Amino acid sequence: MEELTRSDTARSKGIDNTPTPEHQRNLVEMVESLIDPMREQWAIRCAHEQLGTPQLRVSSGYRSGALNAAVGGSATSAHSFGYALDLVPMNGQFRQFKNFCREFLKNRKFDQMISEDEDVGGVPRWVHIGYKNGEGKQRRQLLSMRNGNYIPMTA
Repeated sequence: MEELTRSDTARSKGIDNTPTPEHQRNLVEMVESLIDPMREQWAIRCAHEQLGTPQLRVSSGYRSGALNAAVGGSATSAHSFGYALDLVPMNGQFRQFKNFCREFLKNRKFDQMISEDEDVGGVPRWVHIGYKNGEGKQRRQLLSMRNGNYIPMTA
């Protein structure tokens, strides 16, 4: 739970980022249903392709309403419901991780995968994985964010 709720912004601004019991249940559901299996498969991919450490850092997990506002998050952000994580591959293999996530999610239930803050070559700075939206829906959206705009993921 510490990994999923840690926030430098919350700490520096004195914001309480403790999830409610409901949000804790959502976090556990997401991790058990999607994130842990993803991490296991990523570790296998990293070993097979010699990509280095499979460690994934959660750069943003659960966000209380106050924290979400402080970071400029959307009012409907799945982060605020305990249903989204932003992940950074610690081996620096961002393109490979993006491609892996897209492939991993192909036959799974999820809400959004967003390749965030992509460069002109389509390489993200992090990958957002949303398990469900605030209404509990799983829309299976694959998006890229470039220059502040969300577009359908093409590559």
